[in-house]
Amino acid sequence: MNRDINFLISSQVVSDIGNWIDRIAVLTLAYDINKSPISMSFLSIMMLLPSIIFGAFAGKIVDSYDKKKILVLGDFIRAILVFLIPFFKEYIFFIIFAVSSVSIFYDTARSSILPELVEKEELKQVNSLSSSFSSLMMVIGPSLAGVIISKLNIEYCFYVDSLTFLISMVLVYMIRLYKYESPKAVRLYQIDRISFIEGLEYIKSNKIIYNLLLINTIVGLAAGMLNGLLIMYVYEFLNTNSQGYGTILTFKGLAMILTSLVLYKYLKNVSIDAVFKTGLIGLGISTTIFPLNKFFILAIVIQFFNGIFNSLFFISRTTIMQHSCDKQYLGRVFSMNTMLMNISSIISLVFGGFAAKIFRVRVVLILGGLLILISGVISLNKICSKSVLFEDGFSA
Repeated sequence: MNRDINFLISSQVVSDIGNWIDRIAVLTLAYDINKSPISMSFLSIMMLLPSIIFGAFAGKIVDSYDKKKILVLGDFIRAILVFLIPFFKEYIFFIIFAVSSVSIFYDTARSSILPELVEKEELKQVNSLSSSFSSLMMVIGPSLAGVIISKLNIEYCFYVDSLTFLISMVLVYMIRLYKYESPKAVRLYQIDRISFIEGLEYIKSNKIIYNLLLINTIVGLAAGMLNGLLIMYVYEFLNTNSQGYGTILTFKGLAMILTSLVLYKYLKNVSIDAVFKTGLIGLGISTTIFPLNKFFILAIVIQFFNGIFNSLFFISRTTIMQHSCDKQYLGRVFSMNTMLMNISSIISLVFGGFAAKIFRVRVVLILGGLLILISGVISLNKICSKSVLFEDGFSA
């Protein structure tokens, strides 16, 4: 790989560590402030809402302006915002909304700049490496967050995250190969040649894609409840702290890394829809079982298997989209998938927050697991792809 890819991936690694440390700290801080399930759900909404509001607009901005400058500016702004959290804790929800809004533009630019830094045949290798590092950071980040919170103070998590953004900014700034194309050559009206309506009509006509988006929407309904309330269950029912929560996420991330490696090395010719269905049903079962448990060690084991099934689902879902969708509609399909999942997640976050007040957190988490399990049952007859998981590279 060339030096510029090394700088880009290095910036991702450093930033991902900080992001995971920050995520654990934000969830812990929000919980400590008022210990309300509604507040936890609202925090998750603030993280998801920017992708719905700015998603389509961010794509046009990134395609029209210097991607490298967007990356540098994005890191700098987020470094300042995260650094301010310890001093303005009462405004944490608004700061997180601002950070997530900037991240929409940053993540879009990072994904878009990659094809301009490497040859087309190298993309799968680079994407594979990037995905592996992301999973690895999921293992390292939460553990570091737990240690920092327990040994030092939660404020240091935000200082560390701010520093990682600045380091990432320097690494991106050192990219030299990237040549910016003048906006005169790129018109906003030229970016989306296929209309939104045509994209919807294509999705409706492609049964595999249509059913996949339907299933992902159901999963999104469950994900909202789980992401917003899981940390409350860990604290209140497993009687642990942020370090324990970080340990659980660490083992889940480790399982995702191992699963990705096993799939790539030993299961190249496995039917993709079999992997998808196994992952989704297993994810539903493990998610449903988790809130029925009160033992910390058993919680780690359950989340380890949850990570295995999560990895199976994520990799196969992305690959089915790539294999079943015409290239000219691929961007529309991924965009629609993200939008539907985030909308359904926000709906379930609102429902989950109020439901946890009326019932118990455990009941809401079980309901989320059952929704995933139902989507897995639906997939048995609705997803029928004849492709294998990998052809000539890693697709995740």
